[in-house]
Amino acid sequence: MTAAEKAAFLSGNGMWKSARLQRLGIDPVVMTDGTYGLRYDIAQIDGELAPGEELDAFLNTVNQRASEIEDAAGEIKPATCFPNGSALGNSWDTALMEELGILLGRECRSLGVDLLLGPGINIRRTPLAGRAYEYYSEDPFLAGKLSASVIRGIQSQGVGASLKHFACYNCENERMTMDSIVDERALREIYLKGFEIAVRESRPWTVMSSYNLLNGVEASQNHWLLTEVLRDEWGFDGLVVSDWNAIKDRPASLMAGCDLDMPQSPRRIARLEQALEDGEIPEEAADKACARMFDLLGRIERGRAHSVERCDHAAHHQRARAMAAASIVLARNEGNLLPLRDVQSVLVVGRDALTPVIQGSGCATTLPTMIDAPLEELRKSLGEKVKISHRPDLDADTLECAAAADAVIAFVSTEGLGDGEGRDRVTLGLGPGQDNMIEALAAVSDRLVVVLSCPDAVEMPWIDKIAALLICFYPGQALGGAVADLLSGAVTPSGKLSVTFPQRLEDVPGHLSYPGELDKYYYSEGIHVGYRGI
Repeated sequence: MTAAEKAAFLSGNGMWKSARLQRLGIDPVVMTDGTYGLRYDIAQIDGELAPGEELDAFLNTVNQRASEIEDAAGEIKPATCFPNGSALGNSWDTALMEELGILLGRECRSLGVDLLLGPGINIRRTPLAGRAYEYYSEDPFLAGKLSASVIRGIQSQGVGASLKHFACYNCENERMTMDSIVDERALREIYLKGFEIAVRESRPWTVMSSYNLLNGVEASQNHWLLTEVLRDEWGFDGLVVSDWNAIKDRPASLMAGCDLDMPQSPRRIARLEQALEDGEIPEEAADKACARMFDLLGRIERGRAHSVERCDHAAHHQRARAMAAASIVLARNEGNLLPLRDVQSVLVVGRDALTPVIQGSGCATTLPTMIDAPLEELRKSLGEKVKISHRPDLDADTLECAAAADAVIAFVSTEGLGDGEGRDRVTLGLGPGQDNMIEALAAVSDRLVVVLSCPDAVEMPWIDKIAALLICFYPGQALGGAVADLLSGAVTPSGKLSVTFPQRLEDVPGHLSYPGELDKYYYSEGIHVGYRGI
């Protein structure tokens, strides 16, 4: 291979593919995002974007709100929106997670995707983190075990997984420049342990390096992290791929152990080619990275030999419903109000009962194949003998109906302005007016059930005033059916919290040093993350 061919081979081709080298008979690897469902952008993957359009397309993907995803119909191929990571973590079920991986792998195969960019397993250090909804837990052992199962499932279908984001990527504010300052013990015991478990137990085909610096060194250019720890200590034999546009110095990243630079960057490709021609990079280093790319291509070629069946989205939706039901947490049930038995009248309150909040925002956002409406599913589950009325907002009529109803169900959620990529939440509160709505309903009914959708932990000043609480996190497109199954008693609640709920933001360990300043993020709490800090 020439220097130019090696530089191209170790770089992206457009947004979501690796290079095609016709002289060598090398076809591109097709990859896409998806920690809980596929995001297949037709223009970005199948189309030909003009020079300069790639970055705009990527930023549009990152900045798109989850509530806007249905506007992208025709631009993104529909895929099953399974429960998000913060929901699935509450299942504590490795078999269920492996099944999730199998279903994700099958959907990849049906769309011609070779490499799925997930799972994401960064530690939920603070509930404010914008991408916390993608991750499983504040506990590294649980995160590692669950992610290993997902990876095994995905790769059993001949599709590669990409374990991410490596490492100490726990904040969205200034994510491209932040320097995570972590002491050795916390780094090893908390922030690397989950990755170690997943690498050793599931052998992912790829690992994705993160945007941030780690103790002063860019993660994508960190030889200690990518070579000494990942390869030499843990025995990782796959490919290291950069997060999109994470690399600042391409020759330095290659020498550190970052093999594939994504997405395509003519400037970075030219810089790598020049470094190869000038001898700045030893030929052996480039050849090792090329060998890893060839090894990945071999795995993908064998994976493409798997039979491809038409994806049964209806069946996948039913499995998504079961997964959501297994992940929702019954956090309170005073007087055994749930399941709803012997009730004749139920009042449902909240707009989320019609248009539920099912997922977070950013590159992971999936265009659902269908969405269960909670109110409709509840009517199906409770039957015609139960009179169910609905009020979208709180008013005097609502309170009168609540006082007379046998049970009241309030669907609430967070505001949705900071639950996504590129932005952190600024509060642990619910959306405007929702705390007041719960308080008002609780004042007139001692049979109030709160159904909560949230990316991560929230403050619940009303917790002692309500009868029952279902914490759903973001349970995907089958939220409505899963909630109805639990409220009606068709399914027994089994979810267990995988993250600590503080009573107030100030109770979060590390609160005083988060999110940091001057691009320094000091992990002042050390190992005392989540429940360890209580």
